[in-house]
Amino acid sequence: METIKIKLHLLLFLFLIHLTSCDVFESTTVSSEEIKKASSWSSKDQAPSYPECESLSKKEQLECFESLISEGLTAYISNQNLVATTPIEAMITLKLKVDKEGIISLLEADISNSLLEALPYLESTLEEAVNNLPTALPATKTNVGVYVDAQFSLPVQIRAQPFE
Repeated sequence: METIKIKLHLLLFLFLIHLTSCDVFESTTVSSEEIKKASSWSSKDQAPSYPECESLSKKEQLECFESLISEGLTAYISNQNLVATTPIEAMITLKLKVDKEGIISLLEADISNSLLEALPYLESTLEEAVNNLPTALPATKTNVGVYVDAQFSLPVQIRAQPFE
């Protein structure tokens, strides 16, 4: 009986040693610096685009993408028949986001108060114009192969004359 107890204790001891030496219970930590480095945008990553821009070089793709967005915004705004109260020539900056599904949204519009006074519906018109843009191909983080949200700024020239 005593030998059975010793053997049982010995087996239990060996089992515990084996269990504690197992790699399964080791925790691996990744520093926030490594995470930040891996998630930073690199030249190998794919910016958002449209299918008609895909055959171009990366630089040309971005130019094509921005051009198509500008054309879409211009076409929408031109059809809105906005009327200025004073002559306008101003530059505004739109901060846009392309989400993981390729949907484009307006995050911010840098519009001066004087421009808003001259064109009171400009901000809501820009919001509608952005919402009417076609769905894009989302940005891709190539080192992990996933779609990611992307933000970019787009300068927009506003020129208007009062309707007489």
